[in-house]
Amino acid sequence: MRNSKLVATKVGIAASMLGMVVALSGITSGFAAGSTAPAAGDSGAGTAETSASVIVPPWCGWNINPVVSSITLEAAGSYLGADLILTGSTSAVNAYVGAATGATTAPASNNCSWFGKTPLTASFGVTIAPDNAKFTAKSGSNADLGMGWDLSDKPLVISNTFTEGCTAAGFTPNPGASMAAAGTTEAWSVSTGVLTNNFCNYSVSYTATIPANKQPIYGNSTYVFTGPSLIHTLTTE
Repeated sequence: MRNSKLVATKVGIAASMLGMVVALSGITSGFAAGSTAPAAGDSGAGTAETSASVIVPPWCGWNINPVVSSITLEAAGSYLGADLILTGSTSAVNAYVGAATGATTAPASNNCSWFGKTPLTASFGVTIAPDNAKFTAKSGSNADLGMGWDLSDKPLVISNTFTEGCTAAGFTPNPGASMAAAGTTEAWSVSTGVLTNNFCNYSVSYTATIPANKQPIYGNSTYVFTGPSLIHTLTTE
């Protein structure tokens, strides 16, 4: 009996020691991050870079196209000694605020930006240089000074025909731009309400008049009249 109790006691001790090992293992696992005690204070935790991609549109600006290089005037009949009206017109012209040249319709409102700057107003002027405010005449290669005339006698009249939307976009035409001398005449202007895509499509007509009572030197021929050079200027401010 004594031996059997002794064995039972040994088994009980062994089981108790096993329980201690399990308990200690659970306690020590909480310190697995380092072999020393943590110190108070700052410690590096890594760095992170920040970045972003943002589209910046172009600056806004005024544009006009196409640029007219020549204007041909035609008569409704022959010159018979009375006033003879000569007329001509340009193809469609586009004037607008935008970032690109060559637009034929209004650009999108976000196509450009004034970036907080006060939007620029615009005006379009036609200039005749000094000593050029006249029409000269030739029959073939032969000049006929008597068939020419100064604009002070019969002016060159310029008028714009706006399409729908030009007025709403702030464009104001000069309905009777008459050029009777050298100098500059304003054809249209935009003075208020400039946005990022003001747009106007228009055509320009020109009217000149051969004065009455001219006596051509050369009959039975075709006369060619050469008028003043028109300098076009788009001014912004």
